[in-house]
Amino acid sequence: MPEYADETAYYLNGKLPRLALIAKGIKFPPGRWIRVAGVVVLPGLVQELVADLFPALGGHLVPLVTLLTDFDVQEFERELEGFSLGLAR
Repeated sequence: MPEYADETAYYLNGKLPRLALIAKGIKFPPGRWIRVAGVVVLPGLVQELVADLFPALGGHLVPLVTLLTDFDVQEFERELEGFSLGLAR
């Protein structure tokens, strides 16, 4: 997978688990991100699709973030760092 999004679309990172709408040309956050739907699909439908297609997620709706700028990605990465530090305590 390229380091930057080739198109604006919804991408899933199943290990986090997080679903992200990532704009074309924006760098992916660390980890493996797979494209699951184009931008024309409604966010709620994408969340339902992911819950249905990936049984390892337990059928739960995966949180959705919107990453349209490099700043959005930086803030998302900081949020993940804070979350993982909270788990380590």
